[in-house]
Amino acid sequence: MFPIFFVLILVCLPVPGLMSPEEWRMTAQGKFSTLSAEEVASVAEPLVDNGTYPSLVIILEDRNGSALYTFGMANRATGQAPDNRTTFEVGSVSKTFTGLLLADAELRGVINLSLPIQTYVPEGVTVPSWQGREITLSDLATHTSALPNVPDDFYRYQKESDPIETQAESTFRGYEEIPADLVYAWLSNLTLTRSPGDDWEYSNAGTAIAGDIVARVQNRTYSELVNERILTPLGMNSTAAGWNPELLERSAVGYRGYAPDHDEGMIIRYNEFWTPAAGIISDADDMAAYLALQLGFLDVPDGLRKAVNVSHEPRAIRSTEGVELWQSLFWDTFETEDIPQTHLKAGETNRFMADIAFVKDEGIGVVVLSNVAYFSDTHVESDVAIPLIRLMLEKR
Repeated sequence: MFPIFFVLILVCLPVPGLMSPEEWRMTAQGKFSTLSAEEVASVAEPLVDNGTYPSLVIILEDRNGSALYTFGMANRATGQAPDNRTTFEVGSVSKTFTGLLLADAELRGVINLSLPIQTYVPEGVTVPSWQGREITLSDLATHTSALPNVPDDFYRYQKESDPIETQAESTFRGYEEIPADLVYAWLSNLTLTRSPGDDWEYSNAGTAIAGDIVARVQNRTYSELVNERILTPLGMNSTAAGWNPELLERSAVGYRGYAPDHDEGMIIRYNEFWTPAAGIISDADDMAAYLALQLGFLDVPDGLRKAVNVSHEPRAIRSTEGVELWQSLFWDTFETEDIPQTHLKAGETNRFMADIAFVKDEGIGVVVLSNVAYFSDTHVESDVAIPLIRLMLEKR
C-alpha cells in the first residue's frame, strides 16, 4: 500500500511556480506588462467612439499577471459603464467548456471520442450514417459530423411579414423552446448527404448532442457537470451554464447591431439541451480565470490540466484557404510565419459577442466581451482580439 499512497501524495502536491485559482485572482490583477494602457486603448477606443461597439471589456494576460480594460457603456440608456462584475453572454465560447468536458471524460475512461455516438444516445434513437461510416463524438467536437447547424424547426419562428432583423433574431427562440427529445427525433429521421469525418460544417446541433451525451453518461445535467468539473475548481462563481436570474441582474444590456436602430435584443433563455452550444454567461473576473487555465498558469487538479491540453490538440482541418485553420475540441487553431500556434474561439448570440484567444507557448492571451451582435464580419475577434495578440507578439 505504501507506494500507492506515496503516489497519491505526489499527485496532490502543488505544482512549483503555479498559483491556485484563488491566489491568482488575488495577486495577478494589474501585473500584466506586455502592453501599455495606451496601446490597448489605441485598438479599442476608436471602435467604441464610432459606435461599432457599445462597450468593450478586455482581459489581457501574460506570465506576469492580468489586466482589465473597459470602454463604453453597458447600458446606453443610463450611461452605466461595464466593470469586472458585469455579465455577458459568451455565445459559442461555451463550446470550449463542452470540449473540455469531453476531454476530461475521455481521460477518466467515461467516454471514447472515437466511438460512434450511437453508443451513447438515448434508447430508441437511430443515428444516421453514410455508407457504413458512423458519426463519432470526435466528429461532433470538430464540426465534421455532416450534421446541419440546427434542425429545420428553428425556422418555424420566422414570419415573412417581419422585418429582416426580426426574422434573424427569431430563430434563436429555438434554443429555449426546442427540447432534447425533438432534436433526437429529428436526428433519427435525418439523411446524411456526405460522409462524417470529411468536410467541416459548423453545427450547433452537433455541439448540443455532444454536451448532452457527456452529461448523460455521468448521470448529470450539463450545468451540474460544468459546475463540478470546471467552475468549482476555478472558483468561477459568477459563471452559469444556462438560466441564472442573479447573473442576469448584473448583465449588460445587449443590442442588435443588425437592426437599423441598434435596439435592445430579446433575452433568450437557453434550455439545458442547447446550453453546451452557446448558453454560458460570465463576467470579466471569471473569464480571466478561464483564460489563465488555458495558458497553464494555474495550479489545478492534474486531471483538469491534462484535459485542457487534450482539448487544445488539433484534430481536423477546418479550412485551407489563406491561413490553414485546424479544429481542436471546439477550439480553432492556426499558425503562420509570424504568429505561433494560436487557439481562439469566437462567440455571438442575438445580442452579445465574445472572443478568447491565446498563444500558449508565448504565455499571452486575451478575452473580449461586448454587448452587441451583428451576424456579419464585424466581430471582436477580428477587430480586437487578433490585433491585440499581434501587438503582444511584436513585443517579444
